[in-house]
Amino acid sequence: MNRRRFVRLAVQAAAAASWAGAGKMIWGEPGPARSAPPARSSVEGSASDRKLIIPTDTPDRFRLKVMEFNPVPAPDSAAWELEVGGLVSRSLKLGLAELKRLPAVNQSSRLKWVQCWSGRRLWYGFRAGELLRLAAPRPAASWVRIDCADLCYDYLKMEELVHPRTLFALGMKGEPLTPEHGAPLRLVIPFKYGYKSSKLITKITLIDHGGQGVVADTWPYYSATGDIEPGVDHPFDLPGVAKKINGGEILDY
Repeated sequence: MNRRRFVRLAVQAAAAASWAGAGKMIWGEPGPARSAPPARSSVEGSASDRKLIIPTDTPDRFRLKVMEFNPVPAPDSAAWELEVGGLVSRSLKLGLAELKRLPAVNQSSRLKWVQCWSGRRLWYGFRAGELLRLAAPRPAASWVRIDCADLCYDYLKMEELVHPRTLFALGMKGEPLTPEHGAPLRLVIPFKYGYKSSKLITKITLIDHGGQGVVADTWPYYSATGDIEPGVDHPFDLPGVAKKINGGEILDY
């Protein structure tokens, strides 16, 4: 059994136990955060009724692979909410429509995977600072924990979250994100390996201590920081080409 299948099955087993059973962007002006609404599920319907997000071994129409540790039903964008809490002055619960009111940013980024391939896409979304402005972090908040609908989790230093190249993405290539690529909300962190760009995000918790994340916790030989190291890259958008890279964000192609 290969490593990827092992961790996928391990996380899937944990999920089963816990469940028991082009566009133009037209966004409105930033609006105030609303108070917490009545509780509602971000993933509605039974697994048998909803399409599962399944990993792929070949690039899809976006020239990216689908990397998914734990096949889960696609979140319902209409019911989905992002929760922001922890060391903040104002806890938030924001729906997709509210996130679309935040100032929009377009960013061309190449995501590099530790498996030696990469893909460049034009992403759109918003900066972390827009969320932090609404939540008002407390002085002790130096880290963030990211939780996702597929039970994946990760940790980032605050300076990594607010880095000028870190993006909360809502879409790519002029289209809304697909569930396979992290809809409704994902991170794009082009100076780190792809496993640090969390997908299917449901919760952000500001904390005063760090952690490793599900990948480094499960595969100890993967770094907790996920920093891109010097080596060779095989970009999907340049078939048959191998590129030497120096480490860090890939900006040359």
